[in-house]
Amino acid sequence: MVLRQPHPEHLPSRRASPCPPTLEPLAADYTFSIVRITEPAPAHEIARPAGVGLTAFALAALVAVDLIRGSLQLSSGTLAPALIFEQVFAIFGRGVELLLLWHYWRGQNWSRIFVLLWSFFIAARALSALIDRASNLTSLMSEPLSFFHLLLALWLLYWLNTRALRAWFKKMSATAADLIAEHLSGKLCTAVDKPSGDLWRLSFEHGAELTLACPWRIALDDNLAFASRAPEPRDEQDEARRLLQNIRVKSVRVAPRTSDLFLSFEMGIELQTWSTDPDSHQWTYSDPALTVTADAASLAAQLSDASAPPHAS
Repeated sequence: MVLRQPHPEHLPSRRASPCPPTLEPLAADYTFSIVRITEPAPAHEIARPAGVGLTAFALAALVAVDLIRGSLQLSSGTLAPALIFEQVFAIFGRGVELLLLWHYWRGQNWSRIFVLLWSFFIAARALSALIDRASNLTSLMSEPLSFFHLLLALWLLYWLNTRALRAWFKKMSATAADLIAEHLSGKLCTAVDKPSGDLWRLSFEHGAELTLACPWRIALDDNLAFASRAPEPRDEQDEARRLLQNIRVKSVRVAPRTSDLFLSFEMGIELQTWSTDPDSHQWTYSDPALTVTADAASLAAQLSDASAPPHAS
């Protein structure tokens, strides 16, 4: 999949030129969008995120356990007549849940909302049980199935609300900023080095790397703390490491027209890049699921099949 900005010919010139007051604004849409080089595939043929299948299987397994347990109780003949109807209704409800999980696996957004409601109910019930047991987490862990219910519910409440998953279920394309923020936010900077010339490389946890080929600087509480091409001699690598290493990224922003990158770190630190030549390479971000290459006129991203959101219709 390729992530593109509008073609450079649709963008305003970077050269300074007088602009008449009556000049009509450009009609170009500068919103990043994901497009395919080939004809777009139908939504049901586009690879779903790997976690959707795994969570659907886990939820279906939990429902199946309850379904089998209820069926065995019903067939044992030991239930009181008043409870038979209740058990039949519960078995019917489990069947409906399996049908809803099928739609969840196929990417229906309303089924994602259903799973979120289920997760909230499970988490609330577990919290209520902890309060009743005087916050004794050990007693809850002694029931493995209930404890797994709680862990899965908490994970789903977070994961199904991430930008990439919301975009996939809503059949929308994530913007460039959404994709990079989703992959880079929260990651710890583990190393800063300068392989050659003006090229810099920032390493992050989980195999992520950011290579900077353009000028960049570090602002600390809105004050200039480091510049990659500062005229005065200094040990640049040590200075950059001191400011960025072992600090986590809080947010990511990409300027839509110039592809300038802004990384906000903890402790009021911000990394800022800027372009100097419309045809020069600026930066490259890569991790096991996403690769983004940027220059001042375009932004191209390659996603793995497991994480690629669908084509925007």
